[in-house]
Amino acid sequence: MRVANKEMGAFHGYALSTAAWLGLQSGTLILFPKLITSLLTEVEGHHTSDLEVYFARSLGFALFTLSMTVLFLTGLVPIGAAGEPITMEDADPRAPYAGPILLITTLFHGMSTIYCYMRYANSGQMGYVFGALAYGALTCFGGWCNIFGFSSRVSARTGEDKRTSGFLFPNTSAYDKKADRKAR
Repeated sequence: MRVANKEMGAFHGYALSTAAWLGLQSGTLILFPKLITSLLTEVEGHHTSDLEVYFARSLGFALFTLSMTVLFLTGLVPIGAAGEPITMEDADPRAPYAGPILLITTLFHGMSTIYCYMRYANSGQMGYVFGALAYGALTCFGGWCNIFGFSSRVSARTGEDKRTSGFLFPNTSAYDKKADRKAR
């Protein structure tokens, strides 16, 4: 896999990690729904009903669909002509949904982290802790990619980021052209 820059490597790593985690969950839910429901049931001797199997498999198919959506819409699996790597530039038409998919999956991982932790707090089962840790790691990785993964707009002349503002914490020690002209 050829990427345009280091930030895209992190972004593609996040997208691949997300797809792998969701694919692992979907595979176990589709292939072994009775095992999963019996592992997460608090009642001894609980027999899994057909409705529980149906819901487990439906969730598995939904997670599989989400993982495939992440793979295709982030540009990991090229849909059009392959050749040049996909960038996160606003003008790149090959992956127009890469940014929104990154934000949506990060929010999904964050909500799933909270939900897994709440389930652990209520039931005390360690399976939820493992889920919360995996989702939490993906939430942090996605948050990092959301903050630093997009290309910065650095001025070639001054070297500073053009998207900064002085709101709330103005930079008073920076070079000011107007003050320099008045001093002359």
